[in-house]
Amino acid sequence: MATSAEVPDRLVDTSVAVALVTADHPFHTATIERLDGMALGLSGHAAFETFSILTRMPPPNRRSPHVISTLLATNFPGSRFLSSEATTVLFAGLPELGISGGSVYDALVAAAAKDHGLTLLTRDGRASSTYQRVGVTFELLGT
Repeated sequence: MATSAEVPDRLVDTSVAVALVTADHPFHTATIERLDGMALGLSGHAAFETFSILTRMPPPNRRSPHVISTLLATNFPGSRFLSSEATTVLFAGLPELGISGGSVYDALVAAAAKDHGLTLLTRDGRASSTYQRVGVTFELLGT
């Protein structure tokens, strides 16, 4: 696995991260097989979304924030976040890109991967149009 100082092979969004670390997720096995051997990181805002989802799962699957923090650091050591400069550019460009509402969060995820020149992996076909508008290179994993 990569350390946080190393460049990951790919960044992932929440849809991939949750499938990867949740054993009873319907796409867990397929995701593990597809990403085997890759150094991964969470893409920007996806780190916060994934943390939120995993700490509010229904019992008995809910884990403490400390456990989830360790889980994410271990499985996604190459996580990358949006620079302040890229944040400013994205925010100013949202109207021109036609991005609003909940798609803004997808844009934050896409912009972080683009900012670092990394391919973004997703299982979320709904986010594809936002990812395209932001201009990030992304791969939609099979469902």
